[in-house]
Amino acid sequence: MLVSSRSSGWTLVGHADHGFLAGELAAHWGNEAFATPAMRKAFETAATHHDDGWRELDDLPAHNPEAGRPAHFLELPLERTVPPYGRGVDSVYARDRLAGALVQAHWTGLYSGRWGLQSSAGPVPHPLAEEVVAKGEPRRQEALREAWGFEGLRSEFEANAWHAYEVLQALDVTSLALSLIDPAVPSDPAVDPALLTATLFPVEQPPGARVLPTVPTAPLGEHVDLRFSVPEPGVAAIDPWPFAERSFAVALPSRTIPRDGLGEEEAHAAYHGAAVEPIRWTLRAG
Repeated sequence: MLVSSRSSGWTLVGHADHGFLAGELAAHWGNEAFATPAMRKAFETAATHHDDGWRELDDLPAHNPEAGRPAHFLELPLERTVPPYGRGVDSVYARDRLAGALVQAHWTGLYSGRWGLQSSAGPVPHPLAEEVVAKGEPRRQEALREAWGFEGLRSEFEANAWHAYEVLQALDVTSLALSLIDPAVPSDPAVDPALLTATLFPVEQPPGARVLPTVPTAPLGEHVDLRFSVPEPGVAAIDPWPFAERSFAVALPSRTIPRDGLGEEEAHAAYHGAAVEPIRWTLRAG
């Protein structure tokens, strides 16, 4: 569950809806400056379903007793998240083996500095994280070999797979930001832009713009930083612009519950009884 503080209470977005938004962004990705991933069908499937394993926890939703609210996804221990997430990865492999390999890379990459995209992060020193990587990497390589099928250069196929993975990471964190940032509150220009990945942890979102680093422009091509801001209510501006259309609208469902300290059963009841309201954004070049 993605939890953020708004003036009306705690706003909650499920991972399946965040994934659906990532899939929408994947369908728009690509222009003269940013290449569309060659394995497009698998890429869009992976973007849409990369977090399906969270459904089991979001449907409860998982609870943070100290905060008296549903737990923000980064507050849960690996012991709680690894088993259902693994089942979600299995379900993507069942849909499409190549999409499964991309989601596998996403999962193992979460415990491996996103495979170099987060330069300050290394392997997560936790037995479960190490097990996920040790078991997941051979499975991913086997699926990639099958998808390649001895057609064309293996090196070109691998470069395209890594490109699709890296774009998936950009879309993942962009979709997370669109789920957590309040669209009614413009970015404060007096505040220095924050690293987007660092703003995923707090439920109280910082007021300034965001920087998404190391976004690929093409397979084996240059990587650039994207700047993400809210110049006016409901508008997310991104520079440089990586999508095909000059602007487009997206929406994702959310629920808001009172900020009162709630026990687990009360929080469950409040969540399931809350009205579903859309979070609406217009994305444009900025």
